[in-house]
Amino acid sequence: MLKSSLVSLIVPVAGSVCLACAQAEPEQVEPASLTEIWRTGGFASPESVLPDPETGLIFVSNVNGEGDTRDGNGFISRITADGGIETLEWATGLDAPKGMALVGDRLYVTDITQIVCIDRRTGEIINRWPAPGAGFLNDAAAGPDGRIYVSDSATSRIYVLEDGMVHVWAEDDALRAINGLWLEDGRMLAVTMGGLFVSISLDGETVSVLGEGLGDGDMIAPDGQGAYFASEWPGQLYHLMPDGQLTVLADTREAGIYMNDGYVLGDVLIIPHWQPGEVSAWQISFGH
Repeated sequence: MLKSSLVSLIVPVAGSVCLACAQAEPEQVEPASLTEIWRTGGFASPESVLPDPETGLIFVSNVNGEGDTRDGNGFISRITADGGIETLEWATGLDAPKGMALVGDRLYVTDITQIVCIDRRTGEIINRWPAPGAGFLNDAAAGPDGRIYVSDSATSRIYVLEDGMVHVWAEDDALRAINGLWLEDGRMLAVTMGGLFVSISLDGETVSVLGEGLGDGDMIAPDGQGAYFASEWPGQLYHLMPDGQLTVLADTREAGIYMNDGYVLGDVLIIPHWQPGEVSAWQISFGH
């Protein structure tokens, strides 16, 4: 595990165009800053992280190759909250695992065109469900009723797994190259690799564009005060307001460090870096 200090400095606000249906920015949202506190190497194209509240460990999906290659060498790691590798290859037998979601004792993982169910305790694969017509399943989110929602970056769709079946839940031109998902009260939020920040009604019927300017959007995660953290996978982290306004918090593009599908754990943002095969943690601070 590599320990490091801050590698990317705070940079000025980068504006975005706010489009129809945006919500007003909450007055209580304070400016955010991030300071890197640890960094761990040794992963194989890590794409997503997800804390396990039962064990205190963090799951890390490892594509281990190209994102659309069926090679059988993808795997899930488990690491500690301070970045130590508990088990590098905890769950194996996957192709290119990316987004993850937990429901009870089941870990659900997107794997190119299927959703894979893994035993949360043993790492054994329990089931696999193909998503009909899918091309590149990416992020995953669990609903309070146990439904699993997954984005398909290839078809402008969100699929849902319910009652042992996978079907299209939402499809819209605004969802082109959809990536990160976040389900909250009353709506689904998403970012796309077409640069959009969108909201989807819980019936999947209405898609509203809240803002643009995210580039190759990947992560979206709440900051705990009414706004969000977002990432652009080629190497930028943002503070994202509900109305779509962006502040760049870190930029690692010149260093070739990707910013993939992270997660907020308390007051720490955990981020996987497909390149160069690392996971890092950033202390979140608010205020000037």
